[in-house]
Amino acid sequence: MNSSQKSARLTLYVTYAFCFLMVLIMIGIIPAITWIMGTAQFATVCIVSFYICSPAAWVALISLIKLLKNILNDNIFSFSSVRLLRLLAYCCAYVCAVCFAVMFIFRLFFVFSLGAGLMTLILLVLKDVMQRATEIKEENELTV
Repeated sequence: MNSSQKSARLTLYVTYAFCFLMVLIMIGIIPAITWIMGTAQFATVCIVSFYICSPAAWVALISLIKLLKNILNDNIFSFSSVRLLRLLAYCCAYVCAVCFAVMFIFRLFFVFSLGAGLMTLILLVLKDVMQRATEIKEENELTV
């Protein structure tokens, strides 16, 4: 097993750990936030924002697992990988939009919105590069 396979496998295990952590957070966020902050309006906004962003986080985690399995199966430059990268970018854009909307209530969410927006741009550029590489690979396979 070469180092890239080891790295992909380690990343896959870390992604599984994040899935487990996400389940724990979804179960324990309400008691934890209310214990730390009381019944403040900020606590309520944090909890609601977290639950609104949770579906995008789950879709992103599942897409990341599928993308890592593509890497482990040496199916990197495929249209499936391009589709998964696009889906990851859409998830980041969704979180960016939610955080941008919440920013008008609490300015701290501006930082989260910027981070998610930057990640969206990076993933879209990576998706375009991957798509072009996949097209070149397809053309080379047709060439004798």
